[in-house]
Amino acid sequence: MSIKTERVGSLLQMVLSKPLRKLAEELSPKLLLTVTRVEMSRDLRYATVYISLYGAPIPPEQVFQRLQHEQRKLREYIAEHTRLRHIPELRFRHDTSAAYAERITELLNQLRQQSSAPESGSDDATA
Repeated sequence: MSIKTERVGSLLQMVLSKPLRKLAEELSPKLLLTVTRVEMSRDLRYATVYISLYGAPIPPEQVFQRLQHEQRKLREYIAEHTRLRHIPELRFRHDTSAAYAERITELLNQLRQQSSAPESGSDDATA
């Protein structure tokens, strides 16, 4: 990506955080939406918004349907809070990298616990 597309992506990431926080509260008080990154097309007309979901008591598909439904309002919000020449069309993608990393950490912790646990059976059976 060029410096300009990176700057616009960072700007959108920052600007979208507030309305997405409100949207998450509407869906569920336990839901936390995080914009992990925004990738812009070269012509700045399309923005792919990667979102992580935490504490989601509702299916991710439902959250992303709602995001797509609210796209027009989100674009209006961007227009009000930025000075972009063209407000990009928003495409929402589920970023599962945090959940994947968390699962790997859980598995590593389980392996550590298994390897540090004392082996039982052989000495007790002969006594």
